[in-house]
Amino acid sequence: MISDDRARLERLEGEHTKALSEMRRLDAALNRANTELSALTQRETDLKTKIQAERANFADAKSKLRDSIAVTRERLKDTSELWRTASRYYSLFWQGLLADEISKSEVSLAADTYLCLLPSSVPAALDLKRKYGGRIVCDCVENVEVERQSLAPNLHPVALDMINLEAYGALSVVDGLMTVSDSVADTLRRFGPPVRVQPNFRRFEIPRKHGGLRERFNLPQNARVVVASGGIVGGFEEIVEAFSRLPSDVFLIAFAKFSPAAYDEEIRSLIERKGLSPRIVLNEFVPYSELSLLLADADVGLIVLDPQNPNHSVSLPNRVFDCTTSALPFVSPDVPEVVRYVQKFGFGITISDVSAESWRTAIVSILQNRDQFSAAMSIAREQLTWEALEEGLVDFLGNPGSVTLLGFRDLSRYQRFLRVTDTLTRRGVEVKAAFFSKSPLPIENTSAKFYYFSDRYGRGPGLSPLSSVGLG
Repeated sequence: MISDDRARLERLEGEHTKALSEMRRLDAALNRANTELSALTQRETDLKTKIQAERANFADAKSKLRDSIAVTRERLKDTSELWRTASRYYSLFWQGLLADEISKSEVSLAADTYLCLLPSSVPAALDLKRKYGGRIVCDCVENVEVERQSLAPNLHPVALDMINLEAYGALSVVDGLMTVSDSVADTLRRFGPPVRVQPNFRRFEIPRKHGGLRERFNLPQNARVVVASGGIVGGFEEIVEAFSRLPSDVFLIAFAKFSPAAYDEEIRSLIERKGLSPRIVLNEFVPYSELSLLLADADVGLIVLDPQNPNHSVSLPNRVFDCTTSALPFVSPDVPEVVRYVQKFGFGITISDVSAESWRTAIVSILQNRDQFSAAMSIAREQLTWEALEEGLVDFLGNPGSVTLLGFRDLSRYQRFLRVTDTLTRRGVEVKAAFFSKSPLPIENTSAKFYYFSDRYGRGPGLSPLSSVGLG
């Protein structure tokens, strides 16, 4: 009995000891929990304080941003109003851009003669002349007045006046003027400096027929092929209509650019509606070195001009001499400069009206008398050569030891100035060029140094050197 009581007491004492140990463990856990709770409470207090501070900062930043936006809106409104006025005259900005690009570069463009393409590059030449001396010759290859050019810009009338007045002033202070035709020359003599007519004759060559034109466009070998080339801004509708009346073995290949874009779409749609897509092929420009060979394979050329266009009415387009080199008889509207050559050499037909029937009749006439017209072309090819103009050109430029070419057009693609470059470098003249281009071509003349800039807003580093084919 006593032993049972003792055993029970020992068991109760063990349970008591365990209970005390568990109580101490729970007290320790409670203390830790209280400590963590205290820390969390402090963190909560700190976070609330931080949030309040951030809210205050955000409210302040929001207020400042609201004020800044209001100021920016006012400035933007002022700038927009300024631009609405200034944009009318923005084209005048380019008149000084070439000079700025030259001044940003370390390239020395000092020369005995500066040959400028159009009046727009004369200000850059004047700046170079002030620094280094030299003569300035401006090559005016189209009407001076911008509203009379082939693609007249859509500018404010006052801006047109300002551009024209700048051109008049530029042409009156240069040492000489060059152009492509007698008709344009007649419009330039009023400015005073001597004027030289330098037609766009090609260098003499005799390209051989090789069948590549028909093969290139999968045409039947017995197809009679008419070719048009160059920029076309109007008048092609009647040619499309003429082809709808020509035999099915007569095809038209156009190595042409139709401008503006809406006109291009209009012509393509017209060809499709007429069901002439198999017989009228619109192709991009081909490399200049390939053009004469392709034209030599054709039967008739078309000089697509609009006599109502003021620039076309005085033009003597390159394509006349592209056809001459290839002995390709052509049809053209009777603009005076083309008529003069056709009457002298008898190598084509000019039409007094540009109706579809006139185009059709003239094309048929050349196809029926192809040998006679080609023989006349071969005679003209012997006489109308760039080589025949070289001595007079060099003399007009002042027999210089160095020449710098200037222009806003891509001079790496501008065949007239490339021919000038070849003429000069073969005579030991140092030739440099500065011009605008987004994607210039390497030049073949390794003796010349061409430089270009590609940002038409003056944000670039200045002129960059253009590689040549020979130098890779």
